[in-house]
Amino acid sequence: MQLSHFSLCLLTTAICTHLYADDTSASVSKTPNAEVQLATIVMTATRTPKSIAETAGTVQTISADEIAQQAGTGRKVADVLAQLVPSLAPSSGTTSNYGQTMRGRNVLIMIDGVSQTGSRDVARQLNSISPDLIDHIEVVSGATSIYGSGATGGIINIITKRADKSKPVSFQTKLGVTSADNFRSDSLAYQVGQTASFANDKVDGFLGLDYTSRGSQFDANGDRISLSPWQGSNMDSDTIDVNGRLNFNLTDNQSLSFGAQYYKDEQDTKYGPDYSYLLTKTDPSLKAIKGWSLNNQPFTERYAFNTQYQNQDFLGQVLNVEAYYRNEESRFVPYGYSKDGTNVKQSQSNVDYAGIRSTLQSHMKVADRDLKLTYGLDYDWEKDHQWADYYTPSNNGLVYTPTGEKQGSGPDTQIQNIGTFVQGDYALTDQLNIQAGVRYQYVQADTDSYLTARNPITLMAADSTDSDKFLFNLGAVYKLTDAQQIYANFSQGYSYPDVQRVLRDVAAYTLTTSGIAPITVNSYELGWRLNQDSGLNLGLTGFYNTSDKVVQFNSDRSVNVVDTDQRIYGAEATVSYPFMDNYKVGGTLGYTQGQYKDAANNWHELNAFAVSPMKGTLFAEWNHAEGYGVRAQMLAIKGTDKAYKDDLALKAAGITDGNSAADIKGYTTMDVLAHFPLAKGRVDFGVYNVWDNQYKTVFAQQAAVTNANSLLAIPAEGRTFALGYTVNY
Repeated sequence: MQLSHFSLCLLTTAICTHLYADDTSASVSKTPNAEVQLATIVMTATRTPKSIAETAGTVQTISADEIAQQAGTGRKVADVLAQLVPSLAPSSGTTSNYGQTMRGRNVLIMIDGVSQTGSRDVARQLNSISPDLIDHIEVVSGATSIYGSGATGGIINIITKRADKSKPVSFQTKLGVTSADNFRSDSLAYQVGQTASFANDKVDGFLGLDYTSRGSQFDANGDRISLSPWQGSNMDSDTIDVNGRLNFNLTDNQSLSFGAQYYKDEQDTKYGPDYSYLLTKTDPSLKAIKGWSLNNQPFTERYAFNTQYQNQDFLGQVLNVEAYYRNEESRFVPYGYSKDGTNVKQSQSNVDYAGIRSTLQSHMKVADRDLKLTYGLDYDWEKDHQWADYYTPSNNGLVYTPTGEKQGSGPDTQIQNIGTFVQGDYALTDQLNIQAGVRYQYVQADTDSYLTARNPITLMAADSTDSDKFLFNLGAVYKLTDAQQIYANFSQGYSYPDVQRVLRDVAAYTLTTSGIAPITVNSYELGWRLNQDSGLNLGLTGFYNTSDKVVQFNSDRSVNVVDTDQRIYGAEATVSYPFMDNYKVGGTLGYTQGQYKDAANNWHELNAFAVSPMKGTLFAEWNHAEGYGVRAQMLAIKGTDKAYKDDLALKAAGITDGNSAADIKGYTTMDVLAHFPLAKGRVDFGVYNVWDNQYKTVFAQQAAVTNANSLLAIPAEGRTFALGYTVNY
């Protein structure tokens, strides 16, 4: 079986390879209709350049201007996207994007077309690049297999900045500061950013550096926010991000580029969680307590390299090849503390990820109409290693003394993926376009022998398993007018469970007996969009997706891959309307519901880590051609207790199913963002959480229940002020 898989891959390699999402800028649509918006070209949805109007699915592009407007000093990409993408769950407000699903499923996050989401998922992908080094972000909602594993809910592809080819040499400098509304010196966040680029006919290059130092965070009551003793927090941390690219124009049709990134986000705080409630047997204060001492505090450090080759005329076709490598180390907060001083563990995950992707695109005529074929081959390799250091806690969990003892956190694991695909795009009529494709995927997982965390005297043998799948998609776009289309789409996506995490807290089973297998999601959507340059812009989409397996996280920290049906459905909407000369209003709405089936074939509500509560945004903005602008925006989360009540009924019946649900309390925040020109530069000013609301994020509310740890129900930030100055020269 493996030999036949390998032969098929060799055959495919001889004729094809995969695409990298290179430059996805807007190009002018050649149409006489003055009200048609400039055609936005995207590559993420199809791996080849395509306008949004021609795409059978929900695709969104977030520009550098929109990112700059939202990203005050110290804010993360997760905060920006939660405000602008209707189907994405709200930000956790921490260093983690765990539980930030899209359409109730996991998201494949990429940087320049390179996956940041492997089998071992530490959920820090949206904390792995500075917003100020991003050119734009492409978002594809709904399951897809076009880039392989992980995109069961959609894709977020972050495209980094490139050289400004209109100038031989150019520079940008940014300075920024953010403060809580108490304006204490220890609440300040500082940012310094510098970019440089050069360009000529043969070669161009870009180098960017961004450094941010964050102080403590304070809630709306003026209390210092506690460190989250699970996924970690943003406060008292330093971040450095260095990103560069060098591009060579080899000939008129060929180019070769090299990119690299170094990123490190490291915490250094003296404030820890208030574990004293374990002694007093009262509710925790959720305040930060001074005196936290840990010799190796949480951090994320990553190195990434990639190279791309493009040939616009390779045997009459367009060839794109990309090779990449990423090494990422992530250290977490010591988890747990007990009043008897029992030793606790602090884990660290090291991931190596490498691969090659290639794509060929050809154009031909069938019955005098255009047929575009895109086909290629992907291969990636992942190696996961995780361990835990033991500490003896004292002083109510504030001081951690290393014992020198280490323990494995699941087996060392290698995952190999080989995929080949073909995608067709055919203009059936002048108005109707059909898109269809198939992908074959082969996955092999290998684990070394290991001691389980729950039974550390039992050695589990090394093991290996493999599986393969065919995945299909079929979609259609019908052009009602030049400005509006309707579309329908069916697509399949898949994800491979986190092998190392599944096998970490087990009593005694191996890779073969664990039930680990790819999880396939069938996704259906129907939508309508209207895009005008000088009028109403509107998008409406209804979606439904299903799967017959689910990864279940239990309250004892064990994980199961359960054979059970899961269904998720909902709708999303985006609207914006420009009026007069410089004004615009709009908003988004995302509604998602989901259930899973129990052993008795009864449906039960999914918790908030799987399905986000209803989320809505509103905005009103004014922009002047001379560089002045102001925007007021609101984000509202609707509370829900459906899953909570369902969970209570199951527990009353003595059933524990790994779907512990929180009674989610809704909240609303408002931001005011402004910018204006000053001394050949631009000043950005923002007030976040203007009303100074005291609330807890959806993540904090659900985490406290999932982990049976009330210390995780940490309040969010209160009112904050951000000020930045950017100058281009």
